[in-house]
Amino acid sequence: MIKLKANYIITMNEKNEIIENGEVIFDKKIIKIGKNLEKNIKTIDLGENSVLMPGLINTHTHLEFSANQTTLIYGDFITWLNSVIAKRENLLADCKNNCYQNAITQMKKSGIVAFGEISSTGLDLDHLKNSDLKVIYFNEIIGSNPAAVDALYQDFLNRLKESEEYKSEKFIPSISIHSPYSVHPIVIKKVLDIAKQKNMVVSAHFMESKAEREWLDNNKGDFKIFFKQNLNQETAVTSAVEFLKQFEDVKTHFIHAVWANEEELQYISSINASIAHCPVSNRLLNTGLLNIERVKNLQIPYSVATDGLSSNYSLNLFKEIRSALLMHTGLHPKYLAKDLIKSVTKNAGEILNLNNGSIEVGKFADLISFKLPQCSNIEDLYLQIILHINEIEKMWINGEKIEI
Repeated sequence: MIKLKANYIITMNEKNEIIENGEVIFDKKIIKIGKNLEKNIKTIDLGENSVLMPGLINTHTHLEFSANQTTLIYGDFITWLNSVIAKRENLLADCKNNCYQNAITQMKKSGIVAFGEISSTGLDLDHLKNSDLKVIYFNEIIGSNPAAVDALYQDFLNRLKESEEYKSEKFIPSISIHSPYSVHPIVIKKVLDIAKQKNMVVSAHFMESKAEREWLDNNKGDFKIFFKQNLNQETAVTSAVEFLKQFEDVKTHFIHAVWANEEELQYISSINASIAHCPVSNRLLNTGLLNIERVKNLQIPYSVATDGLSSNYSLNLFKEIRSALLMHTGLHPKYLAKDLIKSVTKNAGEILNLNNGSIEVGKFADLISFKLPQCSNIEDLYLQIILHINEIEKMWINGEKIEI
């Protein structure tokens, strides 16, 4: 057993308790939280102005594209998408051992103990199957052209089967539907049937851009040109509502939802789905900003995630929630800070079906610690963390200390 003492313990429990000068005892899971615990266990004091909190969880990444730095074109969604298609093979080929390891190291240093990885090729499997961090490995299906969907579906099945060979407590294979505009409804049904049988969390991009909105609603806009040129396709394969209705009995994490309308948000709420908010990606692709106040009012759980380096400059989740704090100018910074910390801990753990995200008895001891530059008032603590912390000092996953 290990006993840690910190000036501030952020529990993220139901009462959002912060314990000053508190202690936590754990082995693989949390055993006790409080003050002056078990005198016979050696105490590791984390030092002055120290914070102990649940490890961060990044629910949405694309590590396959981690070779990108200045290759892809930002500022407009369709322009960016065309650059991804043009440069895809080169970027995938350029992301080798050091590329993946650098991405994982960056996440570790920023306190990420678990992440959801969207894998479209399976090239990342060898680099992630034995990762120190917990990985929810979303095998992605894509394909809207009826002439190609059978081959793409078979490739998906092969990748899913291979990933399941490495299933463990820290590596969890799952499924991703790319988007409503890029996957044929028949294939979606087949894939979701698998998810139901295996009780998997599903990820799906949804309403990321104005182009998607116009294409699904009216078969018009920038996607009309895109699909005609690339797939000789004149109309969308589904509507937004038809797409959403397929997820009624599946635990689903919808990504972006920037352009989701009121009816769609209410439906997402009614099926107990969740949303990933990727503010930096949305800003760089100029797609807009998720209305997180409306999402919260509809009781839709949301996480903040980095997306991949294909549409971000960093995988640092502290930087991401700082960006969210500064972008959502209509919300009080102190209260928003608390929600943002919750979004990358408790919310994210529940979204991905992980028994972590809070410091509570019985939860996995997935913990991080760091020091603030000075002491802080309790009511300002969440805000000060977001403003001042970029990297952590220590990390434990399943109670085991992880080198960072």
